Amino acid sequence: MAITIGQSAAAEALDVKDFDVATFVLVLILTIAGFASIYSATYAAQTIDRFSLQLFFGAGGVIVLLIVALLPARWLSIGAYAFYAASIGLLALVLVAGKVVLGQKNWLAFGGLTFQPSEIAKLATIMALGKFLSGDRKLSRPFDIIVASLIVLIPIGLILAEPDPGSAMIYLGLLFIVLLWAGTDIFLLMAVIGPGLVAVMSLFGKTAMLVSVLSVGAIFFFGFRKNLLTTVLAFFLLIGASFSADIIYQHMHPYQRERIDLLFNPEADPLGGGYNIIQTKIAIGSGGVLGKGYLQGTQTQLRYVPKQWTDFIMSVPAEEFGFIGATVLLLFYLTLIYRGLAIASSVRSNFSSVVAIGITGIWLLHVIVNIGMTLGLMPVVGIPLPFMSYGGSALITNMLMAGILMNLYRNRRVMF
Repeated sequence: MAITIGQSAAAEALDVKDFDVATFVLVLILTIAGFASIYSATYAAQTIDRFSLQLFFGAGGVIVLLIVALLPARWLSIGAYAFYAASIGLLALVLVAGKVVLGQKNWLAFGGLTFQPSEIAKLATIMALGKFLSGDRKLSRPFDIIVASLIVLIPIGLILAEPDPGSAMIYLGLLFIVLLWAGTDIFLLMAVIGPGLVAVMSLFGKTAMLVSVLSVGAIFFFGFRKNLLTTVLAFFLLIGASFSADIIYQHMHPYQRERIDLLFNPEADPLGGGYNIIQTKIAIGSGGVLGKGYLQGTQTQLRYVPKQWTDFIMSVPAEEFGFIGATVLLLFYLTLIYRGLAIASSVRSNFSSVVAIGITGIWLLHVIVNIGMTLGLMPVVGIPLPFMSYGGSALITNMLMAGILMNLYRNRRVMF
């Protein structure tokens, strides 16, 4: 019997007839585009060793992707909670023995290598959500919503203690996407999103705060037609969020307040905190329609954007290949997102569907936030562009996510 089970698992692992070529090719294209951009950004900066290191991580990531893509799918489900527990342990370890970088204790160092546990914890959280929601869960029941939310809120709490508000924001977006996909009541989701929206709008002044409170309040009253008590409670929650935003702002670290202030007016400190945003926007604009050519971008080669190979990597192809090149890259990202949605819709297992939409949602959120940072539409919160930004933790985690997505596609007809 044991031999039969082992043979079945081996046959499942070696069955490559449903290998997801489309996802694999898209990931390779974006990764190669990242290599080219990192090489350009480090070419004149005498930091070409970063490019070599990224190649190393990329090769290792592809191996990880292929191994995970061919594993028996049930192994992913069986190990979900253990993976999540280990990631929580690593996040807790960061608070005790983490390495501080730019005021944030969010790195662990082993020998000469460092990695960011919050990256791998994103995937672990997705898989734990998938495992929890794969049972007989009804997200119309408050208990199930609370437990699903706690699965995400626990790592958020540890990440905020680092502090790393950018990653925490991604986790909150993930929670919303998964709960929406899993069929949570829209009113409950709006009750979560509405206060956050009002809090953000209040940073623009009293007029924006009042307009947002009235607008979201009108959606609650006219859009959902709940009973009067529920609507009134939701409205007071909005008011509370609007006034709490200023309190939260005052208790932020100085560098976090500076990032928010510079989002609205980067020219207020053109040689300090606003420098990166201003220079990145210049780089993108100077690329024009067709760009200046590979390795010919003046903003990139003259190092006007410090550490351009990390958070602002998109400004490199935008300057060198112009609007056309940047648009093509965005189309590849959109195609990858569409591919993830298609896989999430086609699989038979609830676990597979939740994990697929979670991975797709993480990529979508990263693209939106990173591009928003590059264009000066969002505060600089250190969110990398998937497969393109320099960094071993992010690249290998994204490769791991891609491998799992390919695995789910290969086993889309399997119920587990």
